[in-house]
Amino acid sequence: MENQRFIEIDGKQIPVSEEVYRAYKRPAWAEHKRKERAKRCRDENGYRCTEDCKSCPKLREGGDLSLDKFSDDGFDVADQVDVAELVADKLVLELLAAALYDLEPDERSLINALFYRERTERDYAAEIGVSHQAIGKRKQKVIEKLRGIMGVE
Repeated sequence: MENQRFIEIDGKQIPVSEEVYRAYKRPAWAEHKRKERAKRCRDENGYRCTEDCKSCPKLREGGDLSLDKFSDDGFDVADQVDVAELVADKLVLELLAAALYDLEPDERSLINALFYRERTERDYAAEIGVSHQAIGKRKQKVIEKLRGIMGVE
């Protein structure tokens, strides 16, 4: 084979056909081309700018953006994400998922209907044939049970 192509997978060179090679490389080539296009800027007459593109006021639409530029343009930029808070939220969600698993099927059904499918107490009560006050009381009991299982006061 005169035009043998190889792709690297897990540090090994794998021989492939031209078609497979092109299909494998196409996304990387497209991304490279997109990044190159994003660097280019032009003046009012359409001529290529000779300034440094990163600081050029004529930066093309779709070019690389920065939070500083958004702030300078008057847009509100949210504070950086607190990683510790994200981890804590994920841990609480995992505790909740485990606690939901420990509920009885009818209790899980109630929580699912009211909190995940966002149904009203009246609607759910009509479906299962009880009063909406009974559903409200059951909901409070299930929430207290979840807090107990999760160890949350």
